Amino acid sequence: MGSRVTDLDMMRSGELRLRNERLLLLGLACYTLLIGALIFQNSAAITPDVLVVAVALGGVLMLRGRTWLSDWTPIVALLLAYELMRGLADDAGFPLQMASLIDVERTLAFGALPTQVLQEAIRPVAGIDWVALVSTGVYMFHFLIPILTGLVIWRWRRAQFHDYMAALIVLSMAAFTTYLLMPAAPPWYAAQAGLLNGPDGLPVIDYLKPQTFADVGAWLGLDGNNVYETVFYAAGPNDVAAWPSLHVAYPFLAFLVLRRAFGRRAWIVAGYALVVAFSVVYTGDHWLHDCIAGAAFAYLAYYVVVHTPPAVREWFDRTFLPQSQAEPVPARSQITEAD
Repeated sequence: MGSRVTDLDMMRSGELRLRNERLLLLGLACYTLLIGALIFQNSAAITPDVLVVAVALGGVLMLRGRTWLSDWTPIVALLLAYELMRGLADDAGFPLQMASLIDVERTLAFGALPTQVLQEAIRPVAGIDWVALVSTGVYMFHFLIPILTGLVIWRWRRAQFHDYMAALIVLSMAAFTTYLLMPAAPPWYAAQAGLLNGPDGLPVIDYLKPQTFADVGAWLGLDGNNVYETVFYAAGPNDVAAWPSLHVAYPFLAFLVLRRAFGRRAWIVAGYALVVAFSVVYTGDHWLHDCIAGAAFAYLAYYVVVHTPPAVREWFDRTFLPQSQAEPVPARSQITEAD
C-alpha cells in the first residue's frame, strides 16, 4: 500500500520547514566560519568567483518566503555551498591524501586496484569505449539526482519532503567539510602524479573521460578535447574532493528516502546507485572506498534524521523551533510509510 498524508503530517509541515531552514542556517554559518578561518590561516585569496557565490548564497537565503521557494531553498543553498567549497578547498592548507588512499584501496581489493581491473577487462583496444561513454553520462547526471528525488517526494509524499531535505543538508555539509579538512586525490590524479606506474614506468590506469570526449568529438567531426575542457574545466572543478563520493551518496540517499516513501519499487534506484559506483570507479574518478564511504555518509545522514530517538528530536525542536511550535514529536509509527 502507498502512504497517505495524514492531518498530523500536514500540521507538522510548517514546523519541519522552519526546522530545516534553521538547520541549514546553522550548518552554513559553521561552514562559512570554517572557510573564513582557513582563508585567514593560509592567506588564501578571495577571488571574484568566491565572492559572487557567497553573495548569491546570501541572496537565496534572504529571498526565501513563499512555501515552494522555502521548501526548495536547501537545494539551491547546497549547490552554492558546493561552489564555495570548490573555489577554496585546494587552498585550505591541509595535506593532500594520495598514497594512503592507494593503500586502503589495495587492502580492500586484496592487493588489486578495481579501476585497473575494470579497465583491463572492458576497455577496447581501439574505437569508442561505449562503456566509458555511458559512464561519463552517468557522472554528469550527478547534481540532477537530489533535485529529481526532491520533486518526486514533494509531489507525491509531501509529508516526508522535509525529512529528505534535512538528510540532504546533513549529508552535504558533512561531505563539504570533509573535502575542506581532508583533500583526497582520485585515481586519475594519483596516476598522473606517478604513484600508479607499472613495470614499464607507465600508469596502470587511464583517465577515461578526456579520451571519451576526444573519441566522440572525432566521430562527430569536432574537437573533443576542446569540448571536454569547456565542460569540465571552465568551471574550475575541485580535483581533490574524492572522499566520500557524493556521486554515490546522493543516489543512495535517494534510494533510502524513496524506499521509505514507495516501498519495493525504490530498489531500482539502489540498482542505479550501483551503476554510478561502477561508472566512477571505471573512469578513474573515484576509488572503491570513496563509493563505500559515500553510501555510509548517506545512510548515517538518513538515520540521524529519520530514526533519531524522540528525546533527541524533542530537544532539537525546542532548540530550532519557536516555543509555541515545539510540540511533542509524534512517534514514527504514527506516520504511515510504504510497505
